[in-house]
Amino acid sequence: MKVKLDFVSNSSSTSFVYISDEELSEDVFLEAAGVDREGPVGDLFCQMYYEISTAIRHYGKQITTKEAAEVLAGSHDFTPEVVEKMKDAIDQGKSVVTSSLSSDGPLAESLLCVEMFEIESDRFYINAYNNYW
Repeated sequence: MKVKLDFVSNSSSTSFVYISDEELSEDVFLEAAGVDREGPVGDLFCQMYYEISTAIRHYGKQITTKEAAEVLAGSHDFTPEVVEKMKDAIDQGKSVVTSSLSSDGPLAESLLCVEMFEIESDRFYINAYNNYW
């Protein structure tokens, strides 16, 4: 997991993209983040998983065409590199879902909004790296 710590502002939401062939599971998320469920930050990361997976399932927008991904290019939410990842994933038949998190939510969700983050594993990709507020 990559976290960028050098820029913080005060927005109320952060957009992110989830790319995968499968629904995100807690075990796969914790493994990719390098966190032991029983470790000192295990509970916090389990809560982060819950917030991300809830945002994907309940508020996510499926991006099904390269044209729809291209519309996101140049926006404040996604860098051109991330949009290219989306288009490549669509070509490969993967699920591409955009959603957002709110700094007004529970602590775990607020923390995800305070820092830009990217998680990439062999099972999924999540990027909220350009979404500073």
